[in-house]
Amino acid sequence: MKLTTLLLSFFALISCSSHKFAKESVFVDDVDEYFNPALKVNVWTYMNFYPYQDGGETGVKLNEFYAQDIDVLKKIGLKSRGAKVLFSAIPNSSPQYHLLAVLHQKKLPKTEGFEKKEVGKDQHYLQKDFELGRLDIRQVLIPFEKGKKMLSLVYYISSEEHLNCKFCKLDYLAKINAINLQDTQQKIYRNNWKIAENISEKAMDSEISVPSIIQDVKGKVYLKLFAEYETETGINYFHILDSKHKEEKIKLKLLPNRYFLEYQDEKFKTIHRDTIHIKS
Repeated sequence: MKLTTLLLSFFALISCSSHKFAKESVFVDDVDEYFNPALKVNVWTYMNFYPYQDGGETGVKLNEFYAQDIDVLKKIGLKSRGAKVLFSAIPNSSPQYHLLAVLHQKKLPKTEGFEKKEVGKDQHYLQKDFELGRLDIRQVLIPFEKGKKMLSLVYYISSEEHLNCKFCKLDYLAKINAINLQDTQQKIYRNNWKIAENISEKAMDSEISVPSIIQDVKGKVYLKLFAEYETETGINYFHILDSKHKEEKIKLKLLPNRYFLEYQDEKFKTIHRDTIHIKS
């Protein structure tokens, strides 16, 4: 009897700990979006999310869990089969909730007991609440690609730490990601990020010539574009240059201004800087 119990416990542990993190994940400073070129998926986050630093207590982890993640996934019954963990994150400012993003591609989660939330005319998501000790947990499911795939957003926090506005941070992320994933005009994966002013009528067709030194770099290269303002600079555009075939030209829209370009390798080491002027 004891042997049977031990075996059942062992298989339960294996089942819960077999969640695999996705490969090719990209998350960088200054950009409120997760990218995965291999899985062709984007996930919006917040600006107070930063890449995890070894030994830190906050940040976006792309290949390992935080201490309570496995217990939470077990509580909500989220299975590992057909799923890839995209990231596990804690923001760098209060409230310091936990957020996990999981992509389901094959065996989709069951939706019994989930509440449907409409977002505009054609978008929606599903949500369900759980409790684990003092933790409040909410799982959001966002179906996309005609219901063939789902994105899980799993939020958890100590109940006393979000009394002012329960689940507000998750509610917003659920809405913008549902719009992003279910928008019929936005089905294609994006390898770039831009601020709103770059899509205004005043923005001009522009082009960045990628230098040959970048073409020779092995692995992905991250390009950040910073605009010059009166007393400071601010990020304006981000672009992932593919590890196998890097573009020679990048077409985009920019307002007239001076811009500072910074190219980084996959370890965020700056490998090249440049400046461009966009004239009206």
